[in-house]
Amino acid sequence: MLYYEADSLNIDENDFTNYKRIVLAETAVFGEILSRFSQLNSEEFWCVVTYLTHGKMHKSNPIRLKNATKPTNWTNEVTIEYPTTLKPKFTWSDFDITDNEFYFQVISDRDDDSISGTYSYDHFFQYYNTTNIVLNINTATPKDLVVDDTYNFTLMAVSADNWVNLRIQKSFVAE
Repeated sequence: MLYYEADSLNIDENDFTNYKRIVLAETAVFGEILSRFSQLNSEEFWCVVTYLTHGKMHKSNPIRLKNATKPTNWTNEVTIEYPTTLKPKFTWSDFDITDNEFYFQVISDRDDDSISGTYSYDHFFQYYNTTNIVLNINTATPKDLVVDDTYNFTLMAVSADNWVNLRIQKSFVAE
């Protein structure tokens, strides 16, 4: 993965010539299905990430960093119900954040290795029911959960300019 950033917010964020490559530390997330860059700069600007999958180069949508004006909110507040055995349903609030556009939800094991990763527009997700899923990053159907095993639920609420406004993280035991 490569990281690029613009000098400011006052650019055409869709013009790739406005970005320059910056070398940042990269960390694998959720058992290496995702990666993240650690940016210590307090300034706000646009950035883009490029990555290679199956020999094909991809470019992210522009991401507006809002670390100073709108830091990401962190919580563990999520409702977990079991309408069906081993298929927990997660429901969350936006906590008065008004510009969330979509939600990325990950179920991971106790080592935080991903089992399932999906995107939706709704304030709920049920494992593994894809009826409200708009993007599925799983390469295969996720394995069944196991009774009494501990798992993690992570949600990232994302704005139209791709900033993570809210992150919910909570461990749960499968029933």
